[in-house]
Amino acid sequence: MKIINYGKVVLVILTCSILYYSCGIFGTKSELTKKIEELSKDGVLDCNDLNELTKYVQKNYEDRSLKRFIKNGKVDRSSFMEYLGKNTGKSKLDLGNCDGIKVDPNFSIYLENSASMDGYVKGVSNFEAVLSNLVIGLNYHYDQEHVKFSFINSELYPSDISNVDSFFKSLEPGVAPFKVGNQFVSELNQCFEKVLTSMKHNDVSIFVSDCIYSLEKGRSSQEGLIYQENLTKNAYMQRLKQSDFSTAIIKLNSSFNGVYYNYKNEKKSLHHVDRPYYVWIMGDDLLIQDLLSKLKLEDLPGYQHSFFLEGRKDVNPNTQYLSTNSKGQAHYRANEPTSLKKIKFLDGIFQFSLAIDLHNFPDKKSLLDIDNYSISSGASIVAIQEIPKNNQPALIKQNDWNRIKDNGFTHLMTFKVDQKTFPEQLNISYRSQIPKWVINSSTRDDSDIHNTLQQTFGLNNLVHGVYEAYKIHNNNNNVLFEIKYNLTK
Repeated sequence: MKIINYGKVVLVILTCSILYYSCGIFGTKSELTKKIEELSKDGVLDCNDLNELTKYVQKNYEDRSLKRFIKNGKVDRSSFMEYLGKNTGKSKLDLGNCDGIKVDPNFSIYLENSASMDGYVKGVSNFEAVLSNLVIGLNYHYDQEHVKFSFINSELYPSDISNVDSFFKSLEPGVAPFKVGNQFVSELNQCFEKVLTSMKHNDVSIFVSDCIYSLEKGRSSQEGLIYQENLTKNAYMQRLKQSDFSTAIIKLNSSFNGVYYNYKNEKKSLHHVDRPYYVWIMGDDLLIQDLLSKLKLEDLPGYQHSFFLEGRKDVNPNTQYLSTNSKGQAHYRANEPTSLKKIKFLDGIFQFSLAIDLHNFPDKKSLLDIDNYSISSGASIVAIQEIPKNNQPALIKQNDWNRIKDNGFTHLMTFKVDQKTFPEQLNISYRSQIPKWVINSSTRDDSDIHNTLQQTFGLNNLVHGVYEAYKIHNNNNNVLFEIKYNLTK
């Protein structure tokens, strides 16, 4: 072939490559290009837009045209931002330092103040301490002007919290500001619908309630709960149609001194007993992660459990093979980070550990529950542990720690493989499923409240309705992340 023909071939290849990566084959715009154009219609591409684009690339990381932005299973922000700098056309690039949350989220706290909530605000209680801690924490970590407080029953009633101390001291049953609106009309699903429909871009909604379903007269407990569950599911599905968002459900405990209304709407007087209530946090995944990292809700008075639901996460964590807790041996090469070769067994067992970066998954307690994981046949999970700060007390062998200490790993998982049922590929998946604490905290019959003080009527149905909405939104896929390793003897 003549040299001039080589030049033509190279030119054609370069032209096709440019067309493929920037606009798609034969000039058709790629989905990434369309998304960039859509987000930059206002003439500016900012940190919010970068977050949206990052989530898009991460979700579609197996797309051939996007692989160049992926490093160790995650979007490499530096290379992606460099690409944006060359492909935003006339739009202004206003990214600054976008490593963290650099926007001012709008926080809306909604306190359900129906008559069933009176018992939580009579006297000094953990309930009021938690509410004040939330407001003070938000004011400290974010712009105070972006924190709003409202009471919610049949309608929304905004309240002034400029003086936090006097506001929370004044919360008493039958007295303003807590007494506002029709406190004898509060349908839980209507409250959720109001909160969800009021959410806009950059909004984080915090809903506080005892989360007790109210049944229509004439409906049996079972019929009524299924009906209410479907209403909750519908409210969430309608909101998820608009955009992905996450929900954190936190169960807390507080003293209760007042009237309890059971599912038959019968009144029962309770004096200084402990009762559960719930804080729901809803909003963009990155905003909620940032909030939970700053407020540390597990340190709040009366904290008990949490459950985190996410819209289309699809982020596979970074991992590193370790010899910590090992039994037997394997050959590992850095250029093949997910392959273990020439495995040698000890008493028919090969055991090893992985350091894993799970900082993007706020539901720390559920991550430690082995029952939430599925693993290839012939293998099992021995232990899941959080890596202590600076590895103190020492969890990881010193030589392993020296290799990984600067890589942001949060958890150590130890696995065991059986020689007789050896899997050639080790697949570990973490599944979103309703935790046991939700089931244990729920009752379908609260007529004898003294025997169900630590349970909430219909809670399992409420959470199940939300869970099903997310499951459908995620195309019936409840896997939040997967880890895959190739194993050879």
